Amino acid sequence: MPAKGKVSLSIQTIFCLIPILDMYAAYRIKKLRKYLVIMILVIAIPVSIASSVFLPTDKEDLMEGFTNLMIFYYGVDDNQFIFSVGVQIGTILFAIFLIRRWSKQWNIQFS
Repeated sequence: MPAKGKVSLSIQTIFCLIPILDMYAAYRIKKLRKYLVIMILVIAIPVSIASSVFLPTDKEDLMEGFTNLMIFYYGVDDNQFIFSVGVQIGTILFAIFLIRRWSKQWNIQFS
């Protein structure tokens, strides 16, 4: 259920650190659709393209490679691991930025 009053920026930030709860944080401030569209267009699609260009997989393991790509698992190769960690950190920081910004705007409505 969306919040009926002000939301805590600290709790919203903690929600961004936990998978799936970032979507709940966006839902609480009535920005879930916008959040999902932005995350898909800004994070998911560019990361998929970049990983397919810079970290190619063998044609034999195409389906397995696709599955690993969708869960951001790139194996034990150092370059792939660094890319995966960088993507996760970047995604979380971007989610925190969006949710905190929208939460501040949400709280202004109730002051």
